[in-house]
Amino acid sequence: MFVSKRILACSLALILGAAAAPGFARDDDRDRSSGTEVNEVVVTAARVRQGGAQDINHFRGEAQAQRIPFPDDLTAEGLMGDYDLVLGADQPCGQTLCINGEAMKVSLIGRPDDRMMVGLGFGTNIDAAKWDRKPLNLVAVVDKSGSMDGSPLARVRTSLHQVVSQLRPGDQISIVLYGDRSYRHLEPTMVTASNKADIDRSIDQIASAGSTNMEAGLQVGYDTAFASQDGFKGVTRMMLFTDEQPNVGRTDAGSFMGMAQDASKRGVGLTTIGVGVQFNSALATKISSVRGGNLFFLRDDDDVKAVFGVKLDTMVSELAYDVKIVVRPMNGYKVSGVFGVPGDMLQNEGADGVSFVVPTAFFSTNGGGIFVTLARSEAFLPDPASDGSQPLITGELTYVSALDGSSAASRVVVAAPDRAPSANLKLGSVLIAEYVGLRQAATQFHANHDVEGSYQTLRQLASMLDQAGDPRLKPERDLVGNLFTQTAMLSGHAGEAAGGVKTASIPRSPMLLAGNWEVTNVTGDVDIRRGDRIEMDYDNNIRVVHRTPVKGVSPDDSDTYEANATQVMLRDSNVLYSWHIKGDHMTLYDDTHEVSLRLHRLPVSSADD
Repeated sequence: MFVSKRILACSLALILGAAAAPGFARDDDRDRSSGTEVNEVVVTAARVRQGGAQDINHFRGEAQAQRIPFPDDLTAEGLMGDYDLVLGADQPCGQTLCINGEAMKVSLIGRPDDRMMVGLGFGTNIDAAKWDRKPLNLVAVVDKSGSMDGSPLARVRTSLHQVVSQLRPGDQISIVLYGDRSYRHLEPTMVTASNKADIDRSIDQIASAGSTNMEAGLQVGYDTAFASQDGFKGVTRMMLFTDEQPNVGRTDAGSFMGMAQDASKRGVGLTTIGVGVQFNSALATKISSVRGGNLFFLRDDDDVKAVFGVKLDTMVSELAYDVKIVVRPMNGYKVSGVFGVPGDMLQNEGADGVSFVVPTAFFSTNGGGIFVTLARSEAFLPDPASDGSQPLITGELTYVSALDGSSAASRVVVAAPDRAPSANLKLGSVLIAEYVGLRQAATQFHANHDVEGSYQTLRQLASMLDQAGDPRLKPERDLVGNLFTQTAMLSGHAGEAAGGVKTASIPRSPMLLAGNWEVTNVTGDVDIRRGDRIEMDYDNNIRVVHRTPVKGVSPDDSDTYEANATQVMLRDSNVLYSWHIKGDHMTLYDDTHEVSLRLHRLPVSSADD
C-alpha cells in the first residue's frame, strides 16, 4: 500500500477550608416539613457534592497518551471533582442541606460577555467528626469479556482488593461476572474479621473470557441486589466495572438506563467505574440524571488508591435527593452560563433566571458546588456598587433528605463583591476558565481542524494557570502543558515555550492525521488511485480501501504508522512521507521519489457510507 514501485527500503528515527466568604447575605434555612427553625449549630460540617461525573481521568489519560481529547470527553463537574470548593457561610447550616454563595468579577477565554461569577456551595449540619457510613451491601458487577484481558481486569481486581480491605464486619459483598454469560461468582457474603482472605482469593480467580452482554450482567446484578437487600440494615449499592460504553440511548426496562432508573426507585444506587470506557459527557449526563448515580474513571493503580482508598465511604453514601436550585439574577443581569451540572438539566425560569435539579447529593471528601456566570441584560446599565450592599442573585434550594425523607428548603442572597474573592472561589473560577478553554481548544482541533487556534488557546490557558500561582493547580498546569506541547509541535511552534510551559517532549501520537480521507489527486508511480479512501485512527492503524481493483494489490490494505510534526512512516512497508494539512485537505509527498497524494477529509456522516 502507498508503495512506489521505485522505493527502496528506508528507515527513520521518528521524533517522534474555606475562608469566610465575602459578598453574600444571610442564609434562610427553614424546614418546610415542620415549619420550625432548626437551631443546631455544627462547626465541623461534612463535605457535600453533587452526583454524576466525579473526575476527568479519561480526559487526562488521553492527554497523557499524547492524544488531543475530544471536547465531549470533558465535564465541568468532573474537573471540579478533584478539588475541595467549600465556600464559607455567614452562619452555620442548621439542617441536612443548605445553599450558600459568593460572587466575584470574572474574565473567561472566549466568553467576553461574562462579567460576574457566582459560586453556589453546599453546607450541612452533619458533623464530619461524628459521621460514619451505614453498613454497605455491595454488589460488584464485573465485565470479564475478552477486551478486559490484561491491565483493565487487573485494575478491577486491584480495586476489589482495595474495597475488601476497607469493608467492616456488618458489610456484605457479592460479585457478578458477565461475558457471554452472566452469573454470581461470589454469593452474598457477610464480611467478618476472618473471611477477607477467602474473598480476596475469589477475586484473584476472576479471569477474562467471552463476549460482552452488559444488560444480562446488570440484570443478574440487580436481581442479586434486590434479593440481598431484604433484611439488610444498611445501604445497598451496585458497582459496575467495565471498559465498554454503556448503552445510554435506550431507556426501556431491559436497558442500562432503564434498569438503573427502576433500581433507584427501589433504593439501589449505581456507581459506574470506567477502566477504559470511552467516556463522554452524554454518559455523564445520563448517569447524573438517575437518583443515586455517580461515575468514576480509573487510568492506573494510582487512581485506584485515590478513589477506593479515600472515597469509598462517601461515594456510597447519599445525603439528599431531588435537589432543585432556582437562580434569579437581579440588577440588570442575566444568567449566561451554569457549570457543575449537565446542560440537559437546565430549565428557564423567566426574567433571565434558570433552574436545575441534581437528583442526588452525596457525602464527599471534597465539597462541590455550582458556578453561575452573569452577563449584563442591558449593556448600558452600570455595574452594581461594589460595597456588598446590592444583591446580585438569589438562590433557592429545595430537597428531600435521604436520611429521613423530610423535605426542606434553603435560600441565599448573593451580593456584588466588595473585596477579594476567597481562595476557594478563586480556585473555582480558574477551574471554570480552564474548562471553557479546554473545550474551546479541543473543538478548534477536532471540529474546526484549526491547530493554530487550538495552540493559541492553550497558550493563553497555560499563562493563566501560571499566573494563578495556586500550588493546588499543578495537575492542571501539567494537563494544559501536555496539550500545549502537542499542538505547538503540530502547528509549527515546537521550539517555542510560553507561559512557563516547556515543549521539550515530542509526542508520537497521530492526532491530526486521524480520520477518513478521500484521495483527490495522485502524482507519481504509486499503488493508489484517485477515489480510494484512506482511514487513519488514533491507535496508529491505517487502511486503504481501493475504489477500483489494482492488479496485484489487495483491495483492502492495512498497515500501522507513526508520525511527527512533518513526517509519517508506514511501519510494515517501511515507507516515509512528508505531510501537510490545511483545513480539510492533506498532502502526502515524497520528493525523493516524486510521489504526491492530495487528500480530502471526509465528514463523519460520509465515513460509514
